[in-house]
This record gives sequence, structure tokens and C-alpha cells, in this order.
Amino acid sequence: MSTYGKVGWDVGIVGRWLRLVMGALFMLLVLWDYIGGNHTHSLRTNVLTVLFFVGFLVAYFGIYLLVIDRVKHMSPWVPTIIFVLPAMYFMMNGIFVPFEWSFGYLIGLPYVNHPISIAIFLYIGISLPVQFFTGYGGCEVIAIQNLIYRKECSSYCVPLLPLDMAEKAIVDRLAQRRENKSLA
Repeated sequence: MSTYGKVGWDVGIVGRWLRLVMGALFMLLVLWDYIGGNHTHSLRTNVLTVLFFVGFLVAYFGIYLLVIDRVKHMSPWVPTIIFVLPAMYFMMNGIFVPFEWSFGYLIGLPYVNHPISIAIFLYIGISLPVQFFTGYGGCEVIAIQNLIYRKECSSYCVPLLPLDMAEKAIVDRLAQRRENKSLA
């Protein structure tokens, strides 16, 4: 009997392809900001974007190594909250988060908001195709870490969780029907 597997770890064909498309869209947003935007990027902006991208990578590797063995046996919501909340904050930094609450404003450097947003979009734009190629269906911000360290940590990709749950229900129901027909 072919089944979907575990939501938060496995991903179906629809969810897998959607992650690839979404990764491409995130990368297009970054590219659009550089090519099609109505502004130019200074050297400072480019350097800050690279530094924040590397910073996100290092921070997520550090957090992953510190907490993964403690949380991998807990509910998938625990690692989801630990890993998704910072990414959501920085992704919405200066966009949906009021400017007064944005990271750059809080540290007294409001010009860093744009490079932070571009860096997190780039990080997620790379992580989503990693999910496509590895078949990992959890939180995209730890897809790279799960690939490298081969730790089995379930977490949820919050925006795609309803789709993943619906796909699992459909795949499992079809598998059950096929099994029932073969037994009859």
C-alpha cells in the first residue's frame, strides 16, 4: 500500500512541485529587486545583503545544532515555532511589521531593513528547491540543515500545511481504496 507518509517530514508530488515553484518565485523577487526595481543598490546595500544572508545561514545552523536533538521527538509545532518565527519576522521586516518595530529601527540603523528582507528571501528561495530535490516536507528554513546533518526533525511549512494535509488525505484514501479492491 502506497501512502503519503508523515506530514512535516514527507511531501507529496503536488507539495514538492509547489515548493520548487515558490522557490523560483522568491528568487525572482530578489532578481526583480535588483533588475526591475525603481532603485539602484549601493555597495553598502549589496555588502549588507550578503552579510545578512551569511548571518541567517550561520544562525540557523547554530540554532539547529543547539536545539535539534532536544526538539526532534516533540510535536512538530515546537521546531516550527523555533525556526519559523524569526524568519517570518525578518521576511516581513518593514513590509507588514510596522516600521517602528522593524529590526533596523530597533537597532538604530533603519537602512538595514531592505538588505535583511532581500537576504531572507534569498535564503528561503534556496531552501525551497532543496526541499523539492530532497523530498523534505517540513519547514523550509531547516531544509539545508536537515540535508547536511541527516537529522530526522519534523516541522511544518506553515503556509503549505493545509495543502500537505489535504494531499496526505487524498493519497492515503486512494491507497486504501486500491487495497480494498485488491482484497475483494
